[in-house]
Amino acid sequence: MDLNGQILIAMPVLQDPNFDKTVILIVEHAQDSGTFGLVLNRPGKLQVQGFCDELGVKWVGKENSPLYVGGPVNPSVGWILHGPMDGDVESSEIIPGVHLSASEDVLRRVASTEHLNRRLFSGYSGWSPGQLAMEIRAGAWLTSDAPKGLVFETEPEKAWNTAMLHMGIDPFALVPGSLDIS
Repeated sequence: MDLNGQILIAMPVLQDPNFDKTVILIVEHAQDSGTFGLVLNRPGKLQVQGFCDELGVKWVGKENSPLYVGGPVNPSVGWILHGPMDGDVESSEIIPGVHLSASEDVLRRVASTEHLNRRLFSGYSGWSPGQLAMEIRAGAWLTSDAPKGLVFETEPEKAWNTAMLHMGIDPFALVPGSLDIS
């Protein structure tokens, strides 16, 4: 199953507070090395402005832009999702119009470019080889392509419902349950 560029949608049975009603963009999925993704709808308590100030990077975006929590793994590592940029950029296109980088040079360009779709993340979500497949079989996650506008345009509190509706599922009809995947 190729999950690269897909989204994971947490089901209500998933009781891990790190993933309650989350939508995760799968950045890399490989049978032998595992899966890497970023939670799209978990704004953190820190703001991008403060994060950039600490690095000496000029931020021209909204002052109150949150630094998103990409997941519980390695929160000291930063990631950038951004829209297309002119010139040579150290980024990989994950889905059409959405690029990923961890480069400080890219951060400087992204932070100083007005009117650019962008989100900054700390940490990531990761699964060892076979772990995510087991969790999907157990009913913890749904997979789908990303609805247009989900990454940059959908407000975080609406992302989970938007992803469910994109799949034809009424999120209000789901019954919470309990699933232990540990």
